[in-house]
Amino acid sequence: MNQKTQMVFVINDPVVGLGLLRTAKLGHYKVNIVARTGCKWLRWTAACESFDEVDESRIANDLLSVLRERGFDHADYVCFAAGDIATQALQEIASEIKATCQHTMDSKARKKIGNKATFSEICKTVDVPTPQTWVINNKRLLPSVTNSEGFSFPVIVKAVNMSGSIGIREVNNVEELAAIVDDENYDYAPLVVQQFISGYDVGFSCIVENGHIRSGYTQRRSKGGDSFPRHDELLAHAETLCRAVKYSGPANIDARIDAAGNVYIIEWNARFWATSPLSYLLGIDLIAEGYQANESDSNVRHYHDSTYFSPANALKGLLETGPMGSDKARRYFRSILADLPAFIFTKVPASRKLFAF
Repeated sequence: MNQKTQMVFVINDPVVGLGLLRTAKLGHYKVNIVARTGCKWLRWTAACESFDEVDESRIANDLLSVLRERGFDHADYVCFAAGDIATQALQEIASEIKATCQHTMDSKARKKIGNKATFSEICKTVDVPTPQTWVINNKRLLPSVTNSEGFSFPVIVKAVNMSGSIGIREVNNVEELAAIVDDENYDYAPLVVQQFISGYDVGFSCIVENGHIRSGYTQRRSKGGDSFPRHDELLAHAETLCRAVKYSGPANIDARIDAAGNVYIIEWNARFWATSPLSYLLGIDLIAEGYQANESDSNVRHYHDSTYFSPANALKGLLETGPMGSDKARRYFRSILADLPAFIFTKVPASRKLFAF
């Protein structure tokens, strides 16, 4: 494939989009960008070959026409999506478009997985551990949840269909619950109330085709940086869920591990993720994995038990291994510097973590 001109990224979430564009740059891909209004700064990213801006409503409801108007509905192109709206829209037109798409699945099934309420039920059905969960239609009903069987503080309150930590609150008592009800700016609905699991966060990011995990890695974030440990139980839960729903596409699975080592699956983000460039450090080409068919029936897995990366650790590595460290570290830093102008023009909600790679 001619990597210079044939990739098309449809972007409604600029944070995820920036991560995916950096991933493309690391893999030597050039990308035609179709982004929602307000994302003009993405045209200055190093992977950008061409740029078009459209209203987000057209991405959601008229994506096939958008791609045809720009000449991208052709067998020579490969389409990816960044963000929930773009991903859902691409899923819905996958059977009609002439271009190749990232791995896709039934769009209704994808909605159930991405919905925090229905995902909890899916976990229960296949005996995958998940925190106890309650679903309410609006925040006025929050006080009534405290009377539910098994309820105890602390809990997490979050919107059913939001991403990027938007609308998430940790609640430790009745007063904090009442504060959400009284907060005029907290207008999300419906809501999920979920038992808080004391422990630490991990994520399992993967590319899946027809229920089989093609590649993936566990990521644990800390103040020191990112580590990528092998975690067999988390992988087993991910495989169970992928098979159960015949999942295809990119996925970022959030989990908590308690002090006893028990794993609880929190939610499933059925899309690409903002930290996707880290996959390059692990030897994974997410772009190629994301759309190419796997001729064999075996899973492709990548485990990195001791890989650790952060600016602080990279500096330590420079001192130990010489100027700029490893070749991968050099390319990773260059990809960030190449996209530095994008940071200046970025406008995202304050709750979104812009500088997550």
